[in-house]
Amino acid sequence: MPKSALRFAHAPHTAELSRFMSSLVIGSEMLNEVTDQFMPIMKQYRVFNFWEELQSEVDGTMTYVVDRDSAAPNWADTEQCGIRSPHAGLLKFDSARDSGYIVITEALTRYTRSAPDAIKSRWINEKQFLDSEHRKQAEELLKPQLAFGSSMDKDAEYDTDYYLVSHCSSIQFTGRKQQAQELKEKLHRPIISPDQKTRGEHKIVVIHGLGGSGKTQFCLRYAEDNRPSYWGVFWIDASTRENAEFGFSKLGEVAGKGSSFMAGKHWLSTCHKPWLLVVDNADDPEMEISDFFPVDGSGHILITSRNPRAKIYATAGEIRFSGMNPEEGIDLLLSSAYTKRQSNHWDQQQERLARSLGAELGYLALALSQAGATIRRNIYTLEQYLRVYVGYRDRLLPKSMSINIDTTNAIATWEIPFRKIESAESLRNKDAVDLMHLFAFLHFDGISESIFRSSAAESRDQDITGVVYPDIILSSLQRTEMAQARLRQALGVLTDHSLIDFDPDTRSYSQHPVVHRWARDRLDKEEQLSSLHCTVGLLARSISPYLEASGRIFRRSLVPHLESCLQKLENSAPSFPNTSGVANSIERFAWVYAECGLWKKARTLQERLIKFRTKTLGRKHEDTIRATYSLGQTHWNLFDPRLTIEAQRKVVAARRWIWPSWFAFYVNPPWMPDFISYYTALSDLTLALWLAGRRDISKVIGTRASAGLLKLLGPDDPITLNAMFNLARTLLHLREWDKAHDLLIPVLRKRKRLFGLNHPDTLMTRNELGVLYCERRQHLAIAERLVTNVLKARKIVLGEEHAYTLWSVNDLSKVLCERGRASEAAKMLEDIIPIVTRTLGDDHVGMTMTKGNLAKAYVNSGRWVQAEQMLTQILKSTPTDHPDWVQTISGHVYVQIQLQQWHDAEANCLNVLEKIRKKKVLAKDNPRTIVIAEQLAYIYLATDRPHESKALKAEFSAMRAGSADKLYRIVPKGLINQVP
Repeated sequence: MPKSALRFAHAPHTAELSRFMSSLVIGSEMLNEVTDQFMPIMKQYRVFNFWEELQSEVDGTMTYVVDRDSAAPNWADTEQCGIRSPHAGLLKFDSARDSGYIVITEALTRYTRSAPDAIKSRWINEKQFLDSEHRKQAEELLKPQLAFGSSMDKDAEYDTDYYLVSHCSSIQFTGRKQQAQELKEKLHRPIISPDQKTRGEHKIVVIHGLGGSGKTQFCLRYAEDNRPSYWGVFWIDASTRENAEFGFSKLGEVAGKGSSFMAGKHWLSTCHKPWLLVVDNADDPEMEISDFFPVDGSGHILITSRNPRAKIYATAGEIRFSGMNPEEGIDLLLSSAYTKRQSNHWDQQQERLARSLGAELGYLALALSQAGATIRRNIYTLEQYLRVYVGYRDRLLPKSMSINIDTTNAIATWEIPFRKIESAESLRNKDAVDLMHLFAFLHFDGISESIFRSSAAESRDQDITGVVYPDIILSSLQRTEMAQARLRQALGVLTDHSLIDFDPDTRSYSQHPVVHRWARDRLDKEEQLSSLHCTVGLLARSISPYLEASGRIFRRSLVPHLESCLQKLENSAPSFPNTSGVANSIERFAWVYAECGLWKKARTLQERLIKFRTKTLGRKHEDTIRATYSLGQTHWNLFDPRLTIEAQRKVVAARRWIWPSWFAFYVNPPWMPDFISYYTALSDLTLALWLAGRRDISKVIGTRASAGLLKLLGPDDPITLNAMFNLARTLLHLREWDKAHDLLIPVLRKRKRLFGLNHPDTLMTRNELGVLYCERRQHLAIAERLVTNVLKARKIVLGEEHAYTLWSVNDLSKVLCERGRASEAAKMLEDIIPIVTRTLGDDHVGMTMTKGNLAKAYVNSGRWVQAEQMLTQILKSTPTDHPDWVQTISGHVYVQIQLQQWHDAEANCLNVLEKIRKKKVLAKDNPRTIVIAEQLAYIYLATDRPHESKALKAEFSAMRAGSADKLYRIVPKGLINQVP
């Protein structure tokens, strides 16, 4: 959209509209996302594009609001036509004779006639597709399981379903043949326990040695050469604990289990086909490497580490790496230094020089490769390099007394080409030096050009980081082809000198960890701090403030880089953020962590951010409020209702004092706020109060929020739909089912239209409608279909172990109980208890919910002992001031009555009634209070105490006549369906 159109459409009354319109500029990420999502499905529709033929007046000038090229792109299989009208009059006609009206009605008539055949064809294609998918699933189930253990045939071959390795081995890799043979023997040799019996456990080989000795390249080549021997090959970067956990979360996501560390680890534990796991760069002596071993199975695990003590984790042996075999080392040096044609004409002089240089370098693989690359670039001849290298190394030794001689040897090989780059006066060399300083603070692997391109998407006047960038970054902000060419030239300089590597398969750059550390350590403290802040700002700028769906994969790839920068910020300034620029950057970092489900990491950053902004800007500043709102969302996703309410109340209190304009202040004073941001905050608080069980207050606040947003935004706005849904959920749990139904139906209809059937918000609404039918005991078949379909969709969209997927399992169990299939519901819940423990924890509200529904399933299937044990566990974790505490006690009493545990049942009833009398937790005529009283009256009659039963009825006059005569009348609502 041209800028003139933005001025025409701009509405000054809301900042939200201004941001939306600015995202429609040609080339914006939002437009790219729309195109990416629409183009694959465009052939399913009949498209007829129209454009305006008359200009509109914009700021006193005549122009087209949307030009023809934008309104009617040259897409295949589409129709297009101009309308004799300005933009505002498009598709508005005075009579049926209007030429535009005739064109449109003719097209609609044609489309209507062809629709039946098109729909029939689509149904046939869909059925064929589903039949094909079902056949594939059946074939997969019928496949024999491949045994993989200590006795596996080392020559067996398998289809490698998963090869999750981010890069390939170097084309210059050579040698290490003896170690390769040794590794194969260790991995295929049976593991013998002290009693001489073979144990089925992981075969773990630890490869340890100097940095740069070729451990990672060796494992890469082993994985490539032996790929047919494994069903899956997986690579985990263990340079930090956070990176290792993130690596496993990506495995869980690929497997469809959920993007969490435990989901990925557990999935690998359950895979009994042959797999190889490489735990790379596990150098930290404080890190417990065994935390990253799958619990079960008999996989092959390779660990690379500079720490020799890592060998304690080996079950199949260790291999120590140091310098290469001299002959292999000379071969690596010369093959790196000369082309294949040149390598056929090595003379004795070259071999003698190569042997001398190799000995000086300690035959360290990385140093040999780097030296060869420098010679290949014609920076120095082999003879000159040897002389220059010795001089550099001797000058470096006094500065690096804390570094061993092998590392010093390697450093000198990198200093030689880098000093050559620094001394050159060309622009590309200067840019290369600046990029090297930035690379030093990113993670050493997976550095994508997209970081620079996405950063350029945010214009200079929108910069939120306050950082002074080097010229190469400022140039990239221009978003021109020339700027991108300049960036690639600088990257090419570093690649040509082997200071970074480029992987054409992933289109990303990487550095060896030792080179990465050297590039950072060679800077003085001030240079390090400046480069760190530039890198932090660069990453922050690459994160779109709108978090478009099309950018999720890219943002997820940033996590290791964010972690690298945060660790270095922590080391340089433990109390960060200490500037507004860093604060703005870590706010965006927190958004990415939250989007990736790393809620605890997001919470830590958000708490730091709020503390800094409260101190520097105040609690009522817009930036502080936004951060507090995000923290509330994080607490919600961590299912912490108390902290969620605390954060949302702060937002509501602050919003009361912030008006969109001075006019709004006079119209709506603080005691009568009436604007969108305030009502949105109320809607969020409604949801938090619902989760905490404070549903009466939630209803009052939710009603106000919905009414206000309906008035200001209308019934179709997504913000209004959120408020209506939050209120409907509260009304459902207050048993006001008709009102909840009247809200859920329009919300579902509009969310399906706006977002699609499987959008998370639509899935939430479909699920809640199914629960409503279940609670009303109406349309149970529809309820089962709704919740089952949501469960299937969530497994695909979110993963099998995501919290919301587990939530759907719980809701489906309720429906199954209502349909008389309690045993099936119990089995389903028993299966997810270990998953809930692993992913959420035993103290999580999700575990309480699961155990509560499992207790209900046990009751409905007559498993009284298990039900009593489960309810006892639930009561230990349920606060006595929570509304559900009384209902849980009531359910416990009912089960105790079934088991004839009269004394314990009576004690529970008396305990609840005493709290009601003294602390007024419920009114005496509350339905939950009456159920408890009726249960106690039944106990009195069952134990021959009719006078006490009569006295109880006198106190609680709302008790039903004869309610204590029959057990089925005192069943807590929702605990059981039928009592014979």
